[in-house]
Amino acid sequence: MSTENTHGESKLSIIPQDKDNLKKLIIDEAKELRTNVESIKKTTDDILQELLHSIGAVDFKLLAFPESDEIQGKYHHLESILLNGGDLSENQQSEYDKLAKKVKTFNLSKRHYLILCIEQLLKIAEIKEWGLCKKNGFIYLYNGSYWTEIDKEHFQSFLGNVALKMGVEKFEGKIHTFREELYKQFMSDAYLQTPKGKGNCILINLINGTFEITPDHREIRAFETKDFITHQLPFEYDPEAAAPLFQSYLDEVLPDKDKQKILAEFCGYIFIKPSVLKLEKMLILFGTGANGKSVFFEIINALLGFENITNYTLQSLTNSNGYFRAKIGNKLVNYASEINGKLETDIFKQMASGEPIEARLPHGDPFILTEYAKLIFNCNELPKEVEHTHAYFRRFLIIDFDKTIPEEKQDKQLPQKIIQNELPGVFNWMLQGLDRVYQQRNFSKCDAVENARNNYEKQSDSVQLFISEMEYVASATEYILIAELYYKYRMFCVDDGYRPVGKSKFIQRLNHYKIFVKRINSGNVAYVSNQ
Repeated sequence: MSTENTHGESKLSIIPQDKDNLKKLIIDEAKELRTNVESIKKTTDDILQELLHSIGAVDFKLLAFPESDEIQGKYHHLESILLNGGDLSENQQSEYDKLAKKVKTFNLSKRHYLILCIEQLLKIAEIKEWGLCKKNGFIYLYNGSYWTEIDKEHFQSFLGNVALKMGVEKFEGKIHTFREELYKQFMSDAYLQTPKGKGNCILINLINGTFEITPDHREIRAFETKDFITHQLPFEYDPEAAAPLFQSYLDEVLPDKDKQKILAEFCGYIFIKPSVLKLEKMLILFGTGANGKSVFFEIINALLGFENITNYTLQSLTNSNGYFRAKIGNKLVNYASEINGKLETDIFKQMASGEPIEARLPHGDPFILTEYAKLIFNCNELPKEVEHTHAYFRRFLIIDFDKTIPEEKQDKQLPQKIIQNELPGVFNWMLQGLDRVYQQRNFSKCDAVENARNNYEKQSDSVQLFISEMEYVASATEYILIAELYYKYRMFCVDDGYRPVGKSKFIQRLNHYKIFVKRINSGNVAYVSNQ
């Protein structure tokens, strides 16, 4: 079986059993695309200027008052009779008076210009099939390779220039309040349908084409507007590229091969939409300094492209106002170096799971995000004041960077060496991880990652730590007053730097660990004994 492209040329289809043959087919396809697909270098400014050139003058009065020419013609005819010393009949005089009143209403106001400028712009956009669309309060423009977001200020300036080209008077069209009102009118009137794209496949945009992956085929193909891809990795796909320096770095900082596999799989998972595969995980790279986490951070930022990444803290992302969540729509990953702070647990669980989340921009209406960045965090310390449920902890993939690199072995230029020479090879490493997670429908098993998650669950619960370190066990007969036990717990927290939970929460946690609390004559007691 094979598929044909729009020009009748053969494309890659079903994956051959012979991997060498598959690699050769992909190389040939990439070479063909490099020859036939023009790499679009135009900036947003370039494209907006081209669009501006297609705008012509507009007769605002005729558009606002379609009957004005006919009425003014009749009025001027009767007026000329009077000006030439003639007399009007009674019927003519009555008509003249009515026409005079009507003509006085043919005065253009700012609202006419605002509405008509946007109406005409949208008509031109539809006729000329401009790559322009609105999604979740953002404006996107297709640049020939992918869809790029136009910031509000930039688009306001464009709309102001459109108004001037259409014939709006200079001192009206250039004033900032008029441009702001044009933008609001555009956002109110514009229905520019967002391309749906393909929901059942993985699409990765590179300089030399779009890499498409489905369960039964993969190919590098030409860019397509309908994909609605909002990213482009800053290098060409090369199936033969290797990354020996990057692999050497991994072997140094993460000698556990199972950890390396999880890392590659999550990086590949970044490109998989929730509609294709939803694994409900976020990645934590954990460990103290001089352990290689910052090197990986720099490499991933360069590989994915800085414009495709956000760097918001988890506290900001889970804030109830939703402003920061609005900024991660259509981004590949949110990769930050801070995870501590108070977070909204329910929102966090939704985000880590890739579920639809509510977001909004300042002064904007709320909207629902369905596709947004995956979450990666570098941290030296994990959040402690958290929800102690399986639903919370199961969302963490924690990779412990537990090897400290001595000062004399540190290469400060290592990130740049890898970025300048090995990004296509690092991408192939990511693709291997993507293939595994896509075929397995899950991340590979790694004892170290599972142990790190279990340890985090234990370390984040000061009550469990207290019970464990003080060697308390449940008892059927022995008991201690809650007031006394809670006092010991508070002293334990003070000594070890934990924030103690309240007494009622303390009792809940005891019951959770099968240490039962009962009220007797002397007060609440916990049935517990020291080993």
